[in-house]
Amino acid sequence: MVEIAVASVAFATGGALMKWSDGFSRLGPSAAVGVLFLLGAAAMARAVTTEGLSSAFVMGLGIEAVVSVAMGVMLLGERLAPVEWGGIGLIVVGAGLLRW
Repeated sequence: MVEIAVASVAFATGGALMKWSDGFSRLGPSAAVGVLFLLGAAAMARAVTTEGLSSAFVMGLGIEAVVSVAMGVMLLGERLAPVEWGGIGLIVVGAGLLRW
């Protein structure tokens, strides 16, 4: 489970840095995206050795979605409509049911 969380946070952070890479025209954020995506892939590869492939990926995508939304709201000033918050709630419930 730790590997899934590490992979999810790495992928979400890399995704947020894509915004600051300005279409991969800025070296620092672009390099960080690559490093974080490689770290995320390595962590997910390790996770699927102990978890089932389907549960690890779905769990990882759920965590990544929630972290990405949190970063978008807190760091990028994005706003979500109530229905979007409801969708995030469904993702959390679905990931919880998967672990249960």
